[in-house]
Amino acid sequence: MNIIPKVLHILNLHPASLKKVCLNLALIFSLLSPSISTADEWTYTTRPNDTIWDISKKYLKSVNYWKKLQAHNSVDIAKRLSPGTKLRIPVEWLKIQAAAALVLSVTGKVNLQTFNNKTLQALNTKQLINIGDTIITGDNGSALIQFADNSSLLVQKNSQVVFNTLSVYGQSGMVDTQVRLQQGRVETAVKPLKDSISRFEITTPAAVAAVRGTAFRVAYEETQETMASEVVKGSINLAAQGSKLPINKGFGSITEKGNPPQAPVKLLDKPTLSKLPEKIRHLPFSFKWSPLDGAINYRIQISPAEQSNSLVLEGTQATNQYNLKELNDGEYLMRVRGIDKNRLEGFNAEHKFTLNTNFPVVTLIQPADKSEISTENIDLKWSKEEEVSQYRVQVSTNIDFSKTILDELIKDNSISITEELTENTYFWRVIAVDELGNTGKPSEINKFEVSGNPYEALLILLYLLPAFLI
Repeated sequence: MNIIPKVLHILNLHPASLKKVCLNLALIFSLLSPSISTADEWTYTTRPNDTIWDISKKYLKSVNYWKKLQAHNSVDIAKRLSPGTKLRIPVEWLKIQAAAALVLSVTGKVNLQTFNNKTLQALNTKQLINIGDTIITGDNGSALIQFADNSSLLVQKNSQVVFNTLSVYGQSGMVDTQVRLQQGRVETAVKPLKDSISRFEITTPAAVAAVRGTAFRVAYEETQETMASEVVKGSINLAAQGSKLPINKGFGSITEKGNPPQAPVKLLDKPTLSKLPEKIRHLPFSFKWSPLDGAINYRIQISPAEQSNSLVLEGTQATNQYNLKELNDGEYLMRVRGIDKNRLEGFNAEHKFTLNTNFPVVTLIQPADKSEISTENIDLKWSKEEEVSQYRVQVSTNIDFSKTILDELIKDNSISITEELTENTYFWRVIAVDELGNTGKPSEINKFEVSGNPYEALLILLYLLPAFLI
């Protein structure tokens, strides 16, 4: 029996009016009923031999979700899925698993405070970092951390970082990484996130920086309660006090605790390091580059060439030079960037160099140290060394060689001073030079005294003797 006419009669509705009521009811029910928006869905593209069962087992919370997956995508379970089929999967159905981060390298003093044990312990390479753990670096400490999606985080000296969330959505490749910077400075290289569901955030007490695949830096000064954000690749979204601000490549922003982010500021260009030597043969050694406009300080970082995103040395200088005192022989990458008046750090300039201190140091032979010689026939001689193409000979009246009377490059291992020297105390040294012009460590410093001709007084006496005899 057709019930529609009776309904129309009871409700006294025209068929067109009933259609309108039904559409409105459908809309209301759709809004009230639980549903997953497309923004909360992950799209899986099927591969050869994929089945609903296998996909459910691999990616979903339970294999029993296969019926829901089938119904959600209206696919026929009896048919094999064609490669390239797009399956919509609600994110809430996906497996969410903890994904420990891996310590790639540690330099200097770095401690780990685990979530379950508040006692500080030394952090080691290849150690795993879990949710709730904290890394604390000392004055000369740094640690390079790798996440499940191969994104990396460099924790710099005097920093404290808490790992709030380290999760992956099954084997989908989607990640949820949330890190809190309590104090100090970090640098990140974030792999492009696969979709809008993935997340990578760095939080400080002042603001939150969210990224979708970029290279950026965050610093937080606990005493000043300010956060500095610098973007060197891609872009970030900076959020604080209900205000959101996009920061694009080449810009940075300062956020004070309790205030919205400040307007973006253009970062300083990279310094010029083209005149720095590619090979260093002795330590200490002073790197010096041209001053950078707008820089009031410089940050210097030195990394091993084979792992350039880790650190072996780091420091800041107010001048445009850096004195390298101690470092093992090897190949390195040096990065230098300027710091502006806002405390924002600019783009890196990079310089590769090789440190090889296995270079001969010349031994002085004659004159012996503290010798007394006449103003004539002053010959200097030193040891002949292999792998040396030239010798730099220096003679000075100052032990610091700030004022030299002789400074020459010669190929032989001896030299005669033809210019007559006045009576005085002199210092001399020799520096080996290789075929590329690199210098080794200076030799020891010897001194000699120059006195007058020993026969000069006798000649004068003989010349004056007749006058005394008259």
